Amino acid sequence: MKHLFLWLGLGCLGYCAYTLGMERLNQSYDNWVFEQHIAGRPNADLADYLRERSPFTFLVKDESAASSTTPSLPGTHPATPQYDALLGRIEISRLNLSAMVREGVDSRTLSNSVGHVPSTPLPGHSGNFALAAHRDTLFRALKDIRLDDLITFESQNQTYTYRVYHTLIVKPTDVAVLQSDGHESLTLITCYPFYYIGSAPKRFIVQARLVPETELSAR
Repeated sequence: MKHLFLWLGLGCLGYCAYTLGMERLNQSYDNWVFEQHIAGRPNADLADYLRERSPFTFLVKDESAASSTTPSLPGTHPATPQYDALLGRIEISRLNLSAMVREGVDSRTLSNSVGHVPSTPLPGHSGNFALAAHRDTLFRALKDIRLDDLITFESQNQTYTYRVYHTLIVKPTDVAVLQSDGHESLTLITCYPFYYIGSAPKRFIVQARLVPETELSAR
């Protein structure tokens, strides 16, 4: 029995290490792809990433074929981005939070990224741009969010800055937080309480409004 509990404990530790490792690897790759697109390399793919970042470059051919699975970015998106499309990067500098954002909020997307709620608009359009992520990984730092904190979202072509004006706790069924109040706004969603064991019963919401360019340039 003692050995059984030992193996169960090791199995749990191994699973946690694998999950966190895959999340960090995917975030690292998404960051790299995003930077390559900004730098004018739209066809950069996994082979390029391995060749430039991995010590095992001899395992990768010098010339890689253009990959049909290379994530797309804003500027080429239709009005509704494709599922799992790479949209950009969210940052809250005071909290040292930086994470890549993809389209969708299914379990696969949220296991590695911050997800964009598909029913909400993208930045640059009137309405409420809503993002979700897990409380125990990418959005863990939201437990320390404060009013007036600045949140930036960087797409391929533009950076949008939002200022936090409200936080609240709601039931998972309360979709009113996704509605627009007539302003260009941002809503961040994660589970609550942050240290709850198991499936958390509530949702922690951060609401922010777009900061005008004139106000940013005056800082």
